[in-house]
Amino acid sequence: MWRKGGRGDPGEQIYRPKNTEEAFAHAFRGGLRSLLLAGGLRALVNLFVVALRITRKRGLPMALVFRALFGPDTLRFAAMLGGFTFLYKETYHSLRIFNPGKRGPGQEEWWHAAVAGSISGAAVWAEKPSRRVTIGQQMMVRGLQGHYNVAKRRGWINIPHGDVLLFGLACGQIMESWLMSPEALPSGYRRWITQASRVAEPCLPLNLAASRTGRFDPEQARKTITWKSGATPRNALLIEEYARAAENGDFGPPFAPCATIHPWVDTCSWVAVDRWQAVFRWMLPVYGALHVIPPILLRSKVFMKDPQRVLRKSVFGTIRSCSFLATFVVIFQSLVCTQRNIYSMIHGKVPAWVERVLLHKGYYWVSGFLTCLSLFNEEKKRRGELAMYVLPRGMESLWSVLRRRSYVPFVPGGEILMTSLGLGMVMSTYAHEPKMLSGLVRSVLYQFIGHG
Repeated sequence: MWRKGGRGDPGEQIYRPKNTEEAFAHAFRGGLRSLLLAGGLRALVNLFVVALRITRKRGLPMALVFRALFGPDTLRFAAMLGGFTFLYKETYHSLRIFNPGKRGPGQEEWWHAAVAGSISGAAVWAEKPSRRVTIGQQMMVRGLQGHYNVAKRRGWINIPHGDVLLFGLACGQIMESWLMSPEALPSGYRRWITQASRVAEPCLPLNLAASRTGRFDPEQARKTITWKSGATPRNALLIEEYARAAENGDFGPPFAPCATIHPWVDTCSWVAVDRWQAVFRWMLPVYGALHVIPPILLRSKVFMKDPQRVLRKSVFGTIRSCSFLATFVVIFQSLVCTQRNIYSMIHGKVPAWVERVLLHKGYYWVSGFLTCLSLFNEEKKRRGELAMYVLPRGMESLWSVLRRRSYVPFVPGGEILMTSLGLGMVMSTYAHEPKMLSGLVRSVLYQFIGHG
């Protein structure tokens, strides 16, 4: 069931059906294998989640186990990947057998894999609509990544630190949306950013209201005084004065002041130190598990041969990853505080247009973009993966903002179309230059598609 080796390995043997009957049988066997493999993997993941619940609660309801093994999520996932494999193989080999291209019947053309990949994208219809969007986003960015790598290898394009710049572009959109258009981000992702930011949460709706309408609820400002560890005496006094001024009709500048953002720390310079160590400690268990466990489980022979070297590398990788996210948060927080402090210094002393430029919401986009500097803390090979992680979120946020403003039309079945376009690019690269795809994508496709 599990294939050894990989696409593009030396000496690989490629099977090519000779007629339509063989092509259908080949596609059917591949689709059935993918259906069983995907269903089994999804069931194992579900059982693992159930096992975690057992550690907290006594008893193991059989209905829960049955749902984990044969529930709708498992069946949908299996049907999607089984359908994807069947559609791709059937289309790909049918095009080759009846090839209308220049090379004639029985010969492959460069566009066969792209067309087959696009058609196989229809299999995403088996999944829930909410998951189709996520899958479509991932296929699109992975397809673009593969084509960019091909163009770069051929010397058609070369952008120094392109992964870092792409990360910055995505984060600029994400961070601006987090503050100015929170509805453009998925609720779970928005909550995670808020948790990672370590700001006083009541300041977020306060900042949004002040920016959008120039008014806010004074009680919302007072909530920051008692948020978690509370406010320092100095900040508590500043926040109370801020709230009372609003009750008297003076709402101040169109943003939440620093005292409401970090009420437990008086100075903006010290909040950077406080925020960095807090985020570093918060992510230490998560990144520790990501860097330590996979080498032990997936590279057990290397680990047994030289465990100290593997552990040293894992610990160093953990420190780098924690430093990356901690620095990301500090950069954005520092730039937000800088905006407030500069405004306090220049208010009433410079032309009004200068203040408008400083207070423009695009400042948050620029601040989000500059967080890409934190990515240099990470290992080179992880930068591209992190860019691919945030890019779909940035694209989704931008699309949501454009849709709300009626700048782009509503596209029925857009998530299926996006999946098809993305898979067309991915499968074209996989068929002709598989090494240009990331190792993860190439390995997953090899297990389900094999050599085509």
